[in-house]
Amino acid sequence: MPQFDVVGVGIASWDMIGVAATPPILGQKQPLAGRTEMGGGPVATALATLARLGARVALVSAVGNDHYGEAIRADLAQCGVDTSFITTRPGSSHVSFVLAEPGSDRRTVWWYNEPAVFADLVFPAELASQTRALLVDSHLPAAIPAAQQVRAAGGRIMIDAERVKPAVMELLPLCDDIVVSANFARAVTGLSDLAAATQVLHERYRRLIVVTAGEAGSWACAGDEIIHTPAFPTQPVDTTGCGDVFHGALLFALLRNDPLPAALRFASAAAALKTRGLGGRSALPTLAEVEALLA
Repeated sequence: MPQFDVVGVGIASWDMIGVAATPPILGQKQPLAGRTEMGGGPVATALATLARLGARVALVSAVGNDHYGEAIRADLAQCGVDTSFITTRPGSSHVSFVLAEPGSDRRTVWWYNEPAVFADLVFPAELASQTRALLVDSHLPAAIPAAQQVRAAGGRIMIDAERVKPAVMELLPLCDDIVVSANFARAVTGLSDLAAATQVLHERYRRLIVVTAGEAGSWACAGDEIIHTPAFPTQPVDTTGCGDVFHGALLFALLRNDPLPAALRFASAAAALKTRGLGGRSALPTLAEVEALLA
């Protein structure tokens, strides 16, 4: 039996999040209604979600030799993510500043890191046969050899593609589950209609395609049928990390062989529950909470 259900390759960040008390106006000083700090990053938060739901997970990444790096590692460990494969290097860890708008799906993110911290990151070869699935994002070149090795070992591969980059386009044919943002889908297909864009992507890659669009829900295609899954209605405190939670919950459901419509509703419910708290991880749902919302 593999040691892990999911191994991730991606950026791990330290997020500083504030919720504006009023709609932001450029050039003015304004109060915050609330603020917090915690670990973040697309794959890292998806893994934290998987761990919260009961999966065995590990992250391959790098942090700087600063106090943010120590905090990132500690936060992941507290969430139940194996941090044995996170390298510490001289330089700045990935740090993000997030401003969420009150009661809205909108937020603005500024980030900083030193590329040298993540350069030449190597995926441990032994992990390829020790995991049922691999989850990658748009950020680290190490994702390509990781996907090649896990595919050769017979594992499942999911990508969280939010940015169009050459390395990401190289990754897509290696993946079993291609989950992309609405902006990504529009950019690579030239189509504004997300159902049509989903269909085109499926015809192109012949894989499961899921296009996420926040409060508009998601569109998916694994065959002839386009499935639209509405988002669960919420009054969000903060939507930071909702997409990451969606990815983690979707992979959890797919690995336990849920039918695709049920897996999509499961992921949508988990993402909705996350909006209860500030930041990507303060309100990660338990399996019981997701199932209660679905019921």
